[in-house]
Amino acid sequence: MSARLSSQLKIGVLLGALCLGLAAIATTELGDAPAATQDRRSPTAAPKSPATNSDTKFTLPPLQRFGIVTERPLFSPDRKPPQHADNTAGAWSSFVLAGIIITPQSREALVLHGKPPVVAHVREGQALEGWTIASIDPDRVVFRDGLNEHELRLTPKAAPPDVATRPRLPIE
Repeated sequence: MSARLSSQLKIGVLLGALCLGLAAIATTELGDAPAATQDRRSPTAAPKSPATNSDTKFTLPPLQRFGIVTERPLFSPDRKPPQHADNTAGAWSSFVLAGIIITPQSREALVLHGKPPVVAHVREGQALEGWTIASIDPDRVVFRDGLNEHELRLTPKAAPPDVATRPRLPIE
């Protein structure tokens, strides 16, 4: 039994020494990596390429070189541009009717448009991003662009609670 214990002890000591040796090698390699690469470099080792030269600045190629991106869209199944490329068709859909002001003298609409959204005060007959305001009614505004006509409705906000159901404040 002592021979078996002795051989197991020798194997354990040998494996421990092997682990310490590998740990020392790994520490040396990882600890000296930046210094070792700097020491091995010499001024005549390799000329700097233009791509790694820190003095070279990136410049974007002319936009005309990227025409193929719009001619053959990457995410289109048939790699053809969409047929509805009408820029004004989408403009009215980004409009949000924020309010309507009707007085005996004028009719105005408050329309949010653009990115970031900006409020525009428009009257009947005025143009907004290529769309003419055809009519302003108490609940809607009609936009016209040639033959196309679209309307925006004023969405009612939540009605205030009924006066009878409101809590009463004590009067002192």
